[in-house]
Formats: sequence, structure tokens, C-alpha cells
Amino acid sequence: MNTLNNIHALVDIDSEAAKQTIIQLSDMMRHVVYDTGENSIDLKEELKFVKNYVELMRIRYTDDVSISFNYPQNLSGRISVPPLIFIVFVENAFKHGVSYNASSYINIEIRCEGDYVVGHFENSVSEKSRISKPGIGLENVRKRLDLIYGAENYELQVEDRDERYCVMVKIPILNSNEVYRN
Repeated sequence: MNTLNNIHALVDIDSEAAKQTIIQLSDMMRHVVYDTGENSIDLKEELKFVKNYVELMRIRYTDDVSISFNYPQNLSGRISVPPLIFIVFVENAFKHGVSYNASSYINIEIRCEGDYVVGHFENSVSEKSRISKPGIGLENVRKRLDLIYGAENYELQVEDRDERYCVMVKIPILNSNEVYRN
């Protein structure tokens, strides 16, 4: 709903940007509805989804929020990951890392290392997020990773400090026809 409200405001400011934003939102919705019913998805598609999400979020925030997203530009071959596996970390970074009263940052990096895909998600910590109750997103991702890979076959590390919050996830690349392992 926030994205639609942002697009509504953007129509009066920059109609061409509003059109592009609608296309990004459409691509994201298509991805969620049609592409995520499989056990694995091509990393290129997953990165496109995350990129669209990040670009939509950029509309909401001023230059006081530094947002970086680094990912492989030229992926060769089929690299498969579970669908929507990274979005919880990205959403949490925006939800808990942005302050309207102070400069904030969100750094996202997803890369390939041999037979693994590694994601680093780091954000500043806003005072508001320290007050709010923790959600269940991270725990649900951990349970999902346990089901897909088994608890000993992936890494998920969380570093929660006063000034920053970091998550690192390292998951094995799935074969395109691979099913959940447990």
C-alpha cells in the first residue's frame, strides 16, 4: 500500500518515473504470484526481485538514507536458490534501519562463492526499532532453511549492536530440479 501511495504522489512530480515504478511493482507481483511456487528459482530472477524492491524503497526515503545494493552483474550458468529467501532480510533492514530523525544506511550484498550464495545485510539501527518488539521473520527464515538444507548445511549469523544490525546467510546453490531435502 505504501508503494501505491508513493506512486500516486510520483505521478504529479515525474510521470515517467511513475510509469517505470508501476512496471517494477508489476514485475514484483508477477514474481511472487507465478515464480515462487517452485522449490528453486534462478538467482538472476531473485536478484531482479530484490533490486526492484530496493528501487521502490528508494522512492520513499530522502538522501539522508544511504542505500547500497551490490550483486553479481554477469551470472553464468544456472544458479538456483529458494524463492524469496533474501527478501525478509531486506525488508527488515528497511523496517528497522531507517530513522526519520537521523542519517541512516542500508548495505546489501549478495554474491556467489563457489557452490554457495552469500548474502550480507547491514543497516543502521533506529531508536524506534530498539523500542519495537522483535518479529518472527528471522525465526521463520531459520526454520525454512532448516527444512530446505538441514541445520548443518547453511550458515545464518546475526550481529545486533547498538549502532548497527548485520545478518549473514550462506546457502548452498540448489540444482534447478532439486527439492527440499528433509
